[in-house]
Parts: sequence; structure tokens; C-alpha cells
Amino acid sequence: MARNSDGTKRTAILDAAVVEIARHGYHQTTVAMIARRAGVADGTIYLYFRNKEEILFSLFERAMGRFISEGRSQVDQETTAIEKLRRIVELHLTLVGKDRDLAIISQVELRHSLHFMDQLSRSQVGEYLAIISQVVAQGMEEGSFRKDLDPIFASKAIFGVLDEMATDWVLSHRNKRLESQAKAVTDFLLGGLSV
Repeated sequence: MARNSDGTKRTAILDAAVVEIARHGYHQTTVAMIARRAGVADGTIYLYFRNKEEILFSLFERAMGRFISEGRSQVDQETTAIEKLRRIVELHLTLVGKDRDLAIISQVELRHSLHFMDQLSRSQVGEYLAIISQVVAQGMEEGSFRKDLDPIFASKAIFGVLDEMATDWVLSHRNKRLESQAKAVTDFLLGGLSV
């Protein structure tokens, strides 16, 4: 049965898709497999999604939505850019580290198709990068980050480091908690950003 968190069939379908795609790969997973795990009829899936590709996009959008909403609320609680960056790193690694199946999908399965990557790069990733870019710009204004930084470039570099840490965690078979790397990652990033 799916990991159903809010009781809706749509959520049950997405939760089931996470498990099936992570275990069998996107191309080997069928709508019937997702339906069986979700406890719904095959046809029910088509009431919520046009096809399997839309399910995959919806999984990513749901995950990015969590990153953005939780990221904004956490960052808004901090005052300095350094503390905001620290919270972004902690939150990113914690959220990815909470669900290995979803991490497998976002770090491995989605990377196999240029079509997916093109669609995703134009979706909520830009909004997430904008949050990071604002933190970099704030740090430059405060004088805690170098004045010669390009906030957009820096936000992509920060995201790239976080993304690589998540990929390394997914591909490694060590039983290490991803969020345990937050301090080392933050210290590394601050080494490049700080005055």
C-alpha cells in the first residue's frame, strides 16, 4: 500500500509512484504497478494524470514545492545571509535525506531524459534558485559575502554543490545521514562566498 499522507487518491498515486519508480526505474514501471501499490484501479490514475510522464513531473513539482515553501519560511526566520544560507543547506539536505526513494527519482531517474531536464529547469527550480540568489545578494549588501559575486551564478553553484551531495548520497551504499554533511557543506560554501 502507498505511503498516503493526506488521504487523497492523487497523493496515494504519487506516493505509490515514488516507490515503484525508485525500485524498478521509470521505464520499467507501469501504470498498473503504480495503481496496484496505490490500491486503485488502473483507470483511476487517468482521472488525475494524463500519463506516466505527468506523474513523474508531478513528483518533482511536489518535492520542489516543499523545498520552496519550507525554504521560504525557514529563511524568513533568520536575519543574516550567513544564517539564511546555513538554513538552506540544512533544509535541502534534510528534505532530500528524508526519502531515499524520492531522492533516487530526483537524482537519477529524472536525469536520463533531456526532455525532462528541459521541462524541470523551467519549472520550480528557477524559483528555488531565486531564493538562494536573494540570500547571496543580501550577504553582499551586508558585507559578509564578496562584492564581486554574481548572485545568479552563485545560486547555481550553491545548488550544484547541494545537488552533487544528494547524488553522492543516493549512489553510495553507506548508511550515513545526508543532513550530517550540512556543516561541512556550509563551511565549504562560505569559504568561496565570504570576504
